[in-house]
Amino acid sequence: MFDIISIGDATIDTFLFIHDIEIKKIDGKEKALLSWGDKLPVDKLYKSVAGNAANNAVGSSRLGLKTAYYTVLAHDVGGREIIHKMKKEGVSDRYIIIDDKHSTNASFVISFDGERTILVYHQHRAYKLPKLVHSAWVYLTSMGKGFETIYKDLCKYIDDYDVKLGFNPGTFMLRAGPKANKEILARTDVLSVNVEEAQGWVGESDRDPEVLCKKLMDLGPRAIALTDGRRGAYSFSQEGFFYCPEYPGPRLEATGAGDGFTTAYIAALLYNLPHSEALRWGPVNAGSVVQKVGPQAGLLTKHEIELKLKKIKDFKIIPIVDQASKRKVMEMVSKKED
Repeated sequence: MFDIISIGDATIDTFLFIHDIEIKKIDGKEKALLSWGDKLPVDKLYKSVAGNAANNAVGSSRLGLKTAYYTVLAHDVGGREIIHKMKKEGVSDRYIIIDDKHSTNASFVISFDGERTILVYHQHRAYKLPKLVHSAWVYLTSMGKGFETIYKDLCKYIDDYDVKLGFNPGTFMLRAGPKANKEILARTDVLSVNVEEAQGWVGESDRDPEVLCKKLMDLGPRAIALTDGRRGAYSFSQEGFFYCPEYPGPRLEATGAGDGFTTAYIAALLYNLPHSEALRWGPVNAGSVVQKVGPQAGLLTKHEIELKLKKIKDFKIIPIVDQASKRKVMEMVSKKED
């Protein structure tokens, strides 16, 4: 039996730190301006095993959970590197499938001033869910085209074993929309998305977190973990509606912050903590991730999260119980930078 099985694609990330770039708002959206046709200097280059599910698997294992990973990898240098990383981190590779026809996924991360844009290359994969042993939780996240081919078997597995599901939809899942993910959403115990992803799924231009969470709950999940970058995060469930600010500290590179947040949030639930405490765990893990290059170097252990929370006792969640408390939180959030 496992505590959690991570499901999703893995990749090799190449991080490119550059300074010769300008960020401008065009039509309300931030755009990166480069001198097209020039040779631009790269200040620093770094490679890492990555991918939402791989980040969750490594992060869950570091948090003391017995973890397995289902993914499809190529029989190449990148694939072997990913398997080596999983074994090194104590993640079971029994559900890693080797595909001899296609190469390993690759991503190129352009990093500037603590933020990043990711260029993603997904290989075609023939997904087929292996026969899984019992796990307390499954974490489903980013997969390429054809992701829906595992849904029937995954839903049966969840129903047969009464497995809890954490769902952090990736790019192709988000683009497919809620209807294509209906059966998964109906079985989701925690849906983790950011504000922009939530807006896209519920067709809402308003950033009001309460409105977004309620509309997301109407899609079937039993709890929502809603992140809003440096503005903080929210938890919405039968336990209540809560806000937590960003964990204080420097930010070197933001890749994997969302994965670190959701990984710690679900781990807290696995340790029988309430959603309000899970909402404190998430930002602490994410805050550590952004202080290192890559999505996995800063992932914390259970002891490290608990120690950080003890040291900063005023890092607290804020219950949103009425319009007055909501207004107070919205005023705080409006003052925070993007």
